[in-house]
Amino acid sequence: MAKIPELDLPGTVRPWWMTAVVTGQNSNARLPLSHLGALPRGDIALSMVNYLADTSATTDADPGAGNLRWNNATQASADEVYLSDADADASDHSAVWGALEPGGYLYLYRADDLDVWQQWQITAVTDASGYAKLAVTLQASAGSFADDAAIVATVQQPDPAPGVDRNAVTSPVSASGTLTLDASLGDYFKSNLTENVTNLVISNVPAACTLALWLTQDATARTVAWPASFNWGSGVSAPSMPVTAGAVLYVIATTNNAGGTWDVSARVRA
Repeated sequence: MAKIPELDLPGTVRPWWMTAVVTGQNSNARLPLSHLGALPRGDIALSMVNYLADTSATTDADPGAGNLRWNNATQASADEVYLSDADADASDHSAVWGALEPGGYLYLYRADDLDVWQQWQITAVTDASGYAKLAVTLQASAGSFADDAAIVATVQQPDPAPGVDRNAVTSPVSASGTLTLDASLGDYFKSNLTENVTNLVISNVPAACTLALWLTQDATARTVAWPASFNWGSGVSAPSMPVTAGAVLYVIATTNNAGGTWDVSARVRA
């Protein structure tokens, strides 16, 4: 069966079209393609970019327009890969390198032989003069690239980080009079008072958020000092903790300037 590079296709072959069936391979694992479900799914920074292998040197330097170089003559033992800003089609990718993040992936395969390929994880990125220096760790490979071999490269960003579960309820405990609400943990907080709170701190505040806080009174009547950034509204005074043991004061606070000012309201739970 003919492989994809041998078929007469009307347009550019894209990685997600390549399957084990049409290539005649017996395992998807032999194709290090970023769009296969078994591989990481971060955003594609560069897709199907053409380079030529430069095996004439291993030095940390610009490999020359259109070239890609390893820092080890044994390619599988390399820990750095150098890619020219300009690919073999004279397209300039210099703007991409500064946006790459460690944890992403570099996929290389030989344009005329899909049995030669490499999958690298990117551990560091240096946007050097005229080229990108990628610190890499080999994940898998087959064969090696001869000098001037045509290489198709795809660069992928890391997997998207999972978002914060904003529905999580966190139960902070005050220490030495300071009660800290870490907004990176979610939007909901409940705290049983065991001392007077003289310093209420809200940390890791995003550009805008709304936080809810339930404060439960101790058997010894505790007090809470509110931050100066809390705006209770025109004509409204800051509340005091109810004195009854087990009483709950519910506070809700919203900011749209990263915590510079909070619009706050409160009530005692019935």
